Parts: sequence; structure tokens; C-alpha cells
Amino acid sequence: MTTTISLTLPTTVYSAYSDAAAELNQRFGNLAPPLEPKTLIAFALARHDCADIRAQFDFALRLARAEARPLPNPVLK
Repeated sequence: MTTTISLTLPTTVYSAYSDAAAELNQRFGNLAPPLEPKTLIAFALARHDCADIRAQFDFALRLARAEARPLPNPVLK
């Protein structure tokens, strides 16, 4: 099963991944195909499991709603 996610990233965020991909391509020589920023983004996202991603979205949505108080962050316990 393949899942495709389309994200709109701020220019500064994409720029950081683009710079990192360019540096890795330079460091490791002629990679075929060259490493792309989207590959680094996918790699960064792949380390999270379902519960991590769900918790981050829950936290972000609670912060976005002015009337709702955010839940305590279980990571900081």
C-alpha cells in the first residue's frame, strides 16, 4: 500500500532540507540519482509511528483553537 501526502512547507523549511540535500550530495560525490530534499523530508517523517503523528496533530489543533486548553505534553513528564 502506498500513501501519498502533499504538504505545503514554508520556504525557510524547504530551504533547510534543500541545503542539507545539496551538502550530502557534495559530501558523498555523484549519487545516482542525487538525493532530493523530499527524500530527506520523507526520511525525517518515517521515524514517527502513528501515535506520535496523531499526538502532534492533536496538540497543534488544540493550540489553534482559542477556547481549548492544550493537553500537557507527555514527552515532558
